[in-house]
Amino acid sequence: MVKPLRIGILIQHDSGWAGGNIYIQNLVRAIAALPLEMRSPIEIYLIAKADAIANSYHDLEPLVTKICQANCLNSSFFNRLWWKVGRTIPFAKDKRLALLAQREQIDFLYPMVGNGGISWDFACNWAAWIPDFQHKYLPNFFSAVELQVLDSAFERIAQNAPMIVFSSQAAEADFRKFYPHSKAKTFVLNFCTIPQPTWFTGDPIAVQKSYNLNDNFFLVSNQFWIHKNHRIIIEALRILKQENIKPTVVCTGTLNDRRFPGYGDEILKLVHESDLADQFITLGFIGRVDQIQLMRRSLAVIQPSLFEGWSTVVEDARLLGKQIILSDLPVHFEQNPPGASFFRQDSASELAQTIKQVLPRLVPGPDLEAEAASRRVNQAQCRVYAEQFLQIVKSCKL
Repeated sequence: MVKPLRIGILIQHDSGWAGGNIYIQNLVRAIAALPLEMRSPIEIYLIAKADAIANSYHDLEPLVTKICQANCLNSSFFNRLWWKVGRTIPFAKDKRLALLAQREQIDFLYPMVGNGGISWDFACNWAAWIPDFQHKYLPNFFSAVELQVLDSAFERIAQNAPMIVFSSQAAEADFRKFYPHSKAKTFVLNFCTIPQPTWFTGDPIAVQKSYNLNDNFFLVSNQFWIHKNHRIIIEALRILKQENIKPTVVCTGTLNDRRFPGYGDEILKLVHESDLADQFITLGFIGRVDQIQLMRRSLAVIQPSLFEGWSTVVEDARLLGKQIILSDLPVHFEQNPPGASFFRQDSASELAQTIKQVLPRLVPGPDLEAEAASRRVNQAQCRVYAEQFLQIVKSCKL
């Protein structure tokens, strides 16, 4: 009997970085959605602390072979920095994860996460994942200590990781630019949003009403981190208000930025001072299903970010067939969703003009015809995503 290919997916729960959680969710769901003949030789083992399963991943249990608890995985992040970078590759001496992988006969571990004390001395193959190099381009958004930790962690990854996965060609190019000496094998794996059936059986209008929102609104689904660039939306709304154009922008996402604890309050203060409280509406962190229903109902999505590795918001909008207004990041052009409009990330006037241009032809969703067409495209994309991941796994000598 041929031994199945056993893949260990390491997960941690942290409400501070929803994108990291969604990344793992999408990966597991994509593999589970493969045709049976491709899926049957594969076993997925989720490796995490118990609270991660209870808090964020319990719905994945039917899709995996086994869930393994690993006490060496910290259930809360030092901040999102350690999940995205320092924990992407283990670099110390705690061998409990290595022993677990050996005991469970894991063939491949991904993405490498864990606290700074976890050893990288694995008997199995493994790969690191680097989402982006924001700290290289926006160092003013990081403390001196954070910059030092990031540079040190990335250098260790460059020197020690046998394989590194990037979500975009832009991120891979950055890695080769900043770490030309690295001998790691690199791969680009563009993730896509894997829908849940309940997303399309829900009632967007009912969800809209539950939040007391009017029928016509743009949606911004970013946590209130400084690089997400919410300020430019407020500035654009001020410009439009002078022309008696008053669109509503609804924002979902936690108001807390660990690097800049007062940033959320600054944004709310600016909204108040600009007399935009009825146009710039913050809902805070909401459930994923509600977020999707509001996106379906929205006029369009706005993604004004100053930096992204591969935007989950863009992939959500693509799945739902929503028009999206994007900042002119290289990765946004790389993602290139259908019908996107772009504006210079530092130009509030250009954003205002873009909103003004698209507003007359927008209507509240959902657009069931556009959703159906986008879902058909998404099914093919999801299969490609899962197949490419398995190609990465099988590219190493198992």
